[in-house]
Amino acid sequence: MIGNIHSIRFALLLPVVVLFFTGNTAQAAPNGVSYPRLIEVFTTADVPVAGEFPRYELDGIRRIEVQLSAGLPADSGQSKRIVLQRLQQLDDSARTRMQRAAIGLAKAVQYGVDRTPAIVFDAQVVMYGVTDIHAALHRYQQWREGGGR
Repeated sequence: MIGNIHSIRFALLLPVVVLFFTGNTAQAAPNGVSYPRLIEVFTTADVPVAGEFPRYELDGIRRIEVQLSAGLPADSGQSKRIVLQRLQQLDDSARTRMQRAAIGLAKAVQYGVDRTPAIVFDAQVVMYGVTDIHAALHRYQQWREGGGR
């Protein structure tokens, strides 16, 4: 669904803005600049995105699965018991990361996000390949001023 790492790295070289809906939901500041009401970041653990906004690491579940399956025996019954035991022993932080990743995956599907990093403005505009929120916001504002909705 999210694509392979090579396409993700390629996306870093070519930022693209994609409009999914046409509604005007951005707030206008007194100086006429449009600011989005909601900014969401979709990334993976190995691609940090600078800025403090809701962030979804879409590889979170896979990373926990790797931890849960580390060093399992060849016997499938025994492996299943060990994984269930490990699941029950997950700390709150790991459970929260898994839940957050699941929510992020659902939102990525809803928004049509197909690669990372992606920054979504107001659940409508997706910008790929930008890893700095402030730069993404600046490009979003330029796009809005150029006639984007």
